[in-house]
Order: sequence, then structure tokens, then C-alpha cells
Amino acid sequence: VAPSEILLPSVTGPLADAVRSVLPRVLLVARELPTGLGQGATGSDAVGSVLGAVAGPARSALELLVDYLDATQGGRLAHLRPAEEYDAGSFLIIDRATRRNLELVESVDGTRTGSLLSVVDRAATAMGRRAVRDRLLRPLCDATAIGRRLDGVEWLFEGYVLRADLRARLRGVGDLERLVGRVGTGTATPRDLSRIAEALRAAEEIKAMLSASGAMPAAVMAACEAIDALPDLRALVQRALVDEPPAQVGRGPLIREGYDPEVDRLRAIRSDGKGWMMEFEASERRRTGITNLKIGYNKVFGYYIEVSRTGLARVPAEYTRKQTIANGERYVTEELKDREGELLGAEERLAAMESHLFGQLVTTAAASLSELSATAAALTEVDALAAFAETAHVCGFVRPEICRSGPIEIREGRHPVVESILGQGFVPNDCRLGTGFDTVMVITGPNMAGKSTYMRQVAIVVLLAHCGSFVPASSARIPLVDRVFTRIGASDRLAQGQSTFMVEMSETAHILRSMTERSLVVLDEIGRGTSTYDGISIAWAVAEAMVERRVKTLFATHYHELAALATEHDSVGNYSVGVKRYRGEIVFLYRVEPGAASRSYGIEVAALAGVPAAVIDRARALLEHFERSPTAVAEAASRQRGLFDAPEPAARGDGAGQESFLDMVRAIEPETLTPVQALVELDKLVREARKRQ
Repeated sequence: VAPSEILLPSVTGPLADAVRSVLPRVLLVARELPTGLGQGATGSDAVGSVLGAVAGPARSALELLVDYLDATQGGRLAHLRPAEEYDAGSFLIIDRATRRNLELVESVDGTRTGSLLSVVDRAATAMGRRAVRDRLLRPLCDATAIGRRLDGVEWLFEGYVLRADLRARLRGVGDLERLVGRVGTGTATPRDLSRIAEALRAAEEIKAMLSASGAMPAAVMAACEAIDALPDLRALVQRALVDEPPAQVGRGPLIREGYDPEVDRLRAIRSDGKGWMMEFEASERRRTGITNLKIGYNKVFGYYIEVSRTGLARVPAEYTRKQTIANGERYVTEELKDREGELLGAEERLAAMESHLFGQLVTTAAASLSELSATAAALTEVDALAAFAETAHVCGFVRPEICRSGPIEIREGRHPVVESILGQGFVPNDCRLGTGFDTVMVITGPNMAGKSTYMRQVAIVVLLAHCGSFVPASSARIPLVDRVFTRIGASDRLAQGQSTFMVEMSETAHILRSMTERSLVVLDEIGRGTSTYDGISIAWAVAEAMVERRVKTLFATHYHELAALATEHDSVGNYSVGVKRYRGEIVFLYRVEPGAASRSYGIEVAALAGVPAAVIDRARALLEHFERSPTAVAEAASRQRGLFDAPEPAARGDGAGQESFLDMVRAIEPETLTPVQALVELDKLVREARKRQ
């Protein structure tokens, strides 16, 4: 949830300390339940209007929260809708690790770029973008609700022209949801009301488009019926406000000419007064002969007549000196003061009148808050459905078949984020997981071959289907799942004193405690943070736990020993990512195929990563040595000297054996050999050298 503020009975003690350990940056506020609340009373009208039908302990907590908001926001809660109880069982649960590993709303570097949200969010409004984000984080678990969304997406997907027109008009709606909130809190500005009027005009056009489109799916029909364009309110705002109102009251002309007679009269006085000042300045110049005479204004003296030193001799007797300045004098006359009083009075009354009329407009808009909120919610629904439809069109997604149970069947599935980067170069893969197929897929193969991408894309396809979105595949049959778990990657939590292995085991323990037969689990390299035999044992035991609980599991590992699980359990299948050798190098095929990988290709991957050739050559020699002798690794470890041991004398070796080997080398005449013969001779020498090792 990531709250920024939490209300507690006390900000000290065990409870507060526990909250701070989980959310170190949250603001804790000490607040007790007010007297009378929590016992069925509702407190103020603002509190009661939000509580709705919530009962039990949740009502006490909600009463405390809304009472706090009522106090801190000055009772401005009219825009809040009645509370609805949150049923966690209605949504697919996604924990923090899964949200991070699948990069749902932000990538590993903490930005939106590279996340799933950056690919699927094509909403036209800010409120639509918030809805798409919320759907990624709270996918549905009810097949009927998912199907309702999919029907809406499919209808808009097929109606290309209608979808384009709707999205064009939605861009004119703006963030109506936030604008309505400002009206409810009394903080709306003139521009906010003007934007609400524009949004209502766009809403009317959107409703007309939908109504004229014929039969609509249930989700779109409900949204269409909920749109209320409030023509009276829109007409009132447009009649009252100028075309481009100022950002704040008092920052410029606000009320449109002809809306209020008193405003028009005061505005005329102000306009006439300024014209009179200009005429008065010209007439005084003619009358006195002071050509540089001018009328000025400041907040201290008001309007004044300014005469430079060269014209002081011609100043009339009726001028009253008000101020001496560096270049001359400032004067006033009775006639000027009388006009000033009339003009400034009109300015003040005009400002007050415009502020009063704007306040009336906000009050009128506030009376329609429920209709405005419902319209904003309906437009948000249309925008989110159209965004998913647009993504399906642009990215080539298909409608998934949602089933209440059964296996996951994905044909030519793709990772939408990776595909957005690679384009046509992305290699799709199938997945059949669950009843009737393998329940646990043990996936082996080298790093960089695509194991993690494959597992993530399966989880993303399942998640998108539960969001009510089309999915990146040529076809998909998705059963309802209750949770998606992922254990991918390595990271320390040094601040909590947890190593990489401790984090890995903590997340694995959480999965084992929480998973059910309806869960989907993605595990990558379990047990790699400890010794080889410990790691294999842990990975084996975790995999067996998945088998026993019949949990749909994708299990990637470098422990080839785990391939033996398939011989012991019928529900386990071995899979690998295809790799080919070409001219001494490996080529990744990115195809997930039945059968375990024959080797890990770790040295080849190290070479691709730029490890120096000398190190690679030494690694290959050691690998060949260790592979020939099962005990070679242990023997090498036993021969390894301590850090402070004295160096051993160089071994002298078998002189006769060395001499016979050198005789073989001397007998070769390289200048007479063909390339093939040279390779044969070289092979003989290598074989002989290995025998003498």
C-alpha cells in the first residue's frame, strides 16, 4: 500500500517501532478514537456520509481516519464517496518481490521506462493512466469480472474507428477526477471550473458516440449510462467565466461581460475612469503649458500629477503639493481625488463581486459532486478499456480464454517489454503447465540464453489475463490463479543485516508458507548462494515441496542434478533453452525445448562477456581435467597451499619421459605437412601430453 501517514494510538512503544521497521519513512501520527465514535455514532455529517454501510472493527478504524481528515481539511469531505469494503479474495495477490521481479510499474532502476506499465499503458487521460496502473497491481480473481473487462476490450479492439474517435475526445477530458476533488475541498480555481466545463462537453460527445454505436458490452454500457454531461452546469460555467480565466481569483478578468449587471457597471466605471485619467492628463498639459506633466499612481498616495523641475514655475495655485522627488514635485487636485475615490472604489467592489460570483459557481458545482464523480469514474473505465484495446492493436496481443481451473496453455508467448526493444527479433515460446501436463518445469541452460525471460513472460501473460487485458501470444488458455510468486535475482539487504542468501531463503520461505494449488510460482536459481551440495539439497527439497502441493512451478537451475527429479516424479518435466555451437562459439536459439541441457556453457558465456583469453584457456584445461576425474576437484582443493605456506620446490619430473616426448616433437617436419596432417600430428601430441600429466 505504501502509505505516507499512519494513525496510531501512540507513536512510541512496540507497535510504533514495528511499523517503523517495515516503513521507515512513514509519518506516524498519535490519535485516539474520538469520544462517541466506534460505538455506532457517526460524528459529523461529513464523517457519516463517508462511512456508508461498513461495520465491525473496520468501521472503528474508518471512523478514526475520516474524523482525522475532517479535522485537518476543515470539513471539506463532500467529494468523498461512501467507503467500500476491500475483499482481498477478489484480487490476485502480488507481493513486493513479484512486483519488483516482474517490473510491473517500474524497472529495476526505479523508473517507469522498461516496466510493463510503460508498454501497456496507452491511456488518453491521467485518470486512465492511474486506472491501468491499478489494474496491473490488483488483477481480478473472478472469472465473470475478468470476462466483463475482456468483452469491453474486444469490442473496442474491433471498432478501430470508434476507438480512435473516443481516444481523441478523451484527451479533452483532462483529469476530471482530480478537478472534482478540488471542488469538494473548496480549492478549485477559475481554470479548474473552466476545465470541468470542457470535460463535460467532451463527456457529452463521448456519450453520444457510444450511444450511436449500437449494441455495447456490459462494461461499456454501464460506463455510458453513468456519464452525466450536466449541461446546465456546463452552460452556467461557460456563461459566467471568460474564455481564458486567470489561474487565481483577482489575477485578471474573471466574469464574462453580460453575466452580471453590477459587474458590468463597475467594469464600465473602471474603464471610464482610466479613460478620464488619460483625458485629464492631456487637458492639464494644454491648460498649464507644462508639456512633461503626467498622471501617475502608487499604493501610498494613489493618483497624482507629476511635474519635472523645468515646469515648476507654471504649476497652478490650485495644485496641492504632495511629495518632492529627485526630478520634481508631485501634486493632487480636488477633482483628481474625487475621481480617484470613485475609480478605486469601483476596483475594490469589482474584485469583491467577481470573487463572490465565483464562490457561487463553486458551490453550484459542489452540489453536483456525486454526478461529477460518477462521470469521472465512467470516463476512466472507458479510457482504461480503450487503452488495453489500443495496446492489443499496436503490440499484436490476443484475447485469452479464462478458465476456472486446468492447465496454463500459452502458444507463442512473448515478453512484451523485451519484444518492445527487440521488435521482430524476439523468439516466442510455448508453455503448457498444470493438469494433464508437467506441473513443475525444471529449466536448464546457460546464462543469457533466455530462461529468466521465458519464466517472466509466462507470469506476465497470466497476470495480464487476470487484469482483463489481451496478452502477448498467438493463443492463451489461462486458469484462475490466486497468487503469483517469483524468486528471481540476487540482492543484499545490508541495512537489515541480511545477505544475498538470507534474502533468497526468506523469500523462498514466504512462498512455501503462502502458496496453494491455485498459485503460480517462478523460481530462478534456488540455493546458489551457498555451497554446491547445500544448494542442490535445498533446491531439490523446494522442488519436491512444489510437487507435493501440486503447485504450477517454473524452476530454472544450473544444478543439472535436479534433472533426476523427472525420473522420480511424473509431474516433473525437464526443459532447456536451445544452444548451438558455430565456429567454436555458442549461439543462443532462445527456444525452450523438452529435455535437460547437456552442459552449462559457463566458460563460453564468460568468453562472450570479455574475460581474458588466458583465463578462458586455463578454465577450459581445468574443466577437461576435472571432467576426466570425479575426484579431481577434491584433490585439487587438498593440494592447495595456505596463504602463508612456504613455496614448494619445483618438481623435477621424469627426465626420460620428457626426453621421449621431445623426440616426438623433433621428428615432425612441419614444412612437409598438409593442414590436415598438421592437425593430426597436433592431436597426437596433445593426447600424449595429457597421458603424461
